[in-house]
Amino acid sequence: MAGRLDYWDYDRNATITCDRCGWTGTGGQEEEPYDELLDVCCPKCGLMLLIVPFPTAEETRAAAAAGNPRAKAELPSVDAREARLERAARLELASADQLPAIEGDGVRIEWDFCEEDGESWTILRHDGNEIWRELAYYEGYERFADVFALLHERYGRRFRELHPSRSSWLYLFGDKLSAPDRVATLNGSLGDW
Repeated sequence: MAGRLDYWDYDRNATITCDRCGWTGTGGQEEEPYDELLDVCCPKCGLMLLIVPFPTAEETRAAAAAGNPRAKAELPSVDAREARLERAARLELASADQLPAIEGDGVRIEWDFCEEDGESWTILRHDGNEIWRELAYYEGYERFADVFALLHERYGRRFRELHPSRSSWLYLFGDKLSAPDRVATLNGSLGDW
């Protein structure tokens, strides 16, 4: 069974040995990162040796307070990430009432993306005109679903599509292979409402 280490206790340069085949090496040579953790597998027989969950902001602060030098060095990044998330939450479309009135049937909105003033932005456009702007989230397909619901609330049966522009794909879909299908399913559901 794979060992579990807290992130700030993990030393990627420490020597580890596979109990199954006897391979010896460092964890850092064999790391495989995922969304919430990294694992270390034996390159010789494939046995999972270690599971290391990525730390929360609170865990990083606690490790820094306890004197961990790597955690101390990470604190500015943690603070910057949290500040951006707080700013993004303040700028998010929160209510259908924040959206402008749009006349006519067949309301189609484009989900666009741009980088401006050192930030990444999601921009909603109707007929090429910006109707809303908020900070973009990497792998923002869940935010897409939230905005989709608000657009449907605002425009009702006239709302026909929230179409991602090609420039939005990287930030919207990221590495999530199922994200394009989720977006297509949402848009496909409009015929049912």
